[in-house]
Amino acid sequence: MITPLLYVVTLVFSACFVAIYALLVGQKSLLSGIEFGALFGLATGISMGFGSYSFMPIPLSLAWSWFLGSWIEAIAAGAIAGAIVRS
Repeated sequence: MITPLLYVVTLVFSACFVAIYALLVGQKSLLSGIEFGALFGLATGISMGFGSYSFMPIPLSLAWSWFLGSWIEAIAAGAIAGAIVRS
């Protein structure tokens, strides 16, 4: 595991998430942040959980865990972005 790279990837992903919300979401509110996070999380969760399951020998329960974990994490991040970033 390359820990510094993990930190850089997380930082870039977080910055892109907030930048997309700040620049492309018209009405900025807690609700729009949660909606953005839910939609973004659905996309990342599907690709992370079931995309990985499609080519890696992992159990289906792990794919579901990755999907749900990514989705819940993005919803929480959207709520935080919605609470902080205002019009």
